[in-house]
Amino acid sequence: MKRSSVLTVFAILFIIISSCSTGKNALKKGDYYEATIQSVNRLRSNPDSKNARETIEQSYPMALDYYRQKVDEILKSSSPDKYLSVVDIYKKLNTLADEISRCPAALNQVKPVVYFHDQLSKALEMAISEQYNSGVQLLRSQSINDARTAIEKFEWVKNAKPGYADVDNKLAQAIELATIKVVIEPIPYMGDQYTAYINRFYSKLYADISKNSRNRFVRFYQAIEAEQMKIVPDQIVSIQFVDFAVGNVYEKETEKDYVSDSLVIGTFKDDKGISHNVMGTVKAKAHIHEREVVSRGVLNVRITRYPNKTILENRNFPGEYVWRNHWASFNGDDRALPDDVKKMTKSRQTLPPLPQDLFVLFSDPLASNASSFIKNYYRNK
Repeated sequence: MKRSSVLTVFAILFIIISSCSTGKNALKKGDYYEATIQSVNRLRSNPDSKNARETIEQSYPMALDYYRQKVDEILKSSSPDKYLSVVDIYKKLNTLADEISRCPAALNQVKPVVYFHDQLSKALEMAISEQYNSGVQLLRSQSINDARTAIEKFEWVKNAKPGYADVDNKLAQAIELATIKVVIEPIPYMGDQYTAYINRFYSKLYADISKNSRNRFVRFYQAIEAEQMKIVPDQIVSIQFVDFAVGNVYEKETEKDYVSDSLVIGTFKDDKGISHNVMGTVKAKAHIHEREVVSRGVLNVRITRYPNKTILENRNFPGEYVWRNHWASFNGDDRALPDDVKKMTKSRQTLPPLPQDLFVLFSDPLASNASSFIKNYYRNK
């Protein structure tokens, strides 16, 4: 049998064995909850399973004893989340009771099952108060990390008991405190002819950053927006072009002779009237013109903490766009010209794009690079 076939057989056997687990292994490991669940599942598919019956007879009483003891230990502790832990335990015990009750074969082995509805209800009320008060205490520290922990607590309370106290207001406060407020500063003035294009560049960059941020705890603002809303930022993102040049022209003219041998330059007929090719050499002189208009620069992105201006990140993104126009003229036989030169003879001199358009062509990739960098920086903040 091939190795792949053997592995496939073993994989199938493993799946079958796993699906037919009676919970014995979980019981040996002291996982009474899982042992009980597996036994119930086995008895649903095979009510006569001896192993599953034996397992659940042991695992369910052990689960009751274990979790009851655990509740006593937790309630005696000073854990700030002790009632939340007790709620989880009573939910587990009620889940076991439900699963057994819906499986006649399991119910026959462990009857009666025990529900903890009253205990759960009381523990839930205590947990709601506990989590709410803990969240309020965390807010007092004015720490971003504590505020994010408080959010989890207030969200749990809101889900468990909507409208409890002023949980909606506390949740809003926590979210506000937990959120890093970042102002994206406008790009410094670069001359009237580029103002509209700089504004376009900034708008495109800001829109991409603000709309595609994956962190719920980071909020971006334009400088004018932050000022109007009286937002005090936590961080500032400054963007500017350095070593900036648009439209540098580089030209080159080359004169070159080309010769090609063994080409047909004519024909003749012999005395019998048969045509023959006349082989010879052809020549051409080409004038090749190469013009390049280069736009290049470096976009600097600096992230600083406000108001102490500590630099958190400083990155340069170089960019370049080259517009090319190559054309040629020639004298002589075009058959002597190589293919690339012959192709240039069919081109003509053209005007380059306007400086503003060259700026767009060179700067758009930089906007994409800078945006990706900023989004990645704040993804896990």
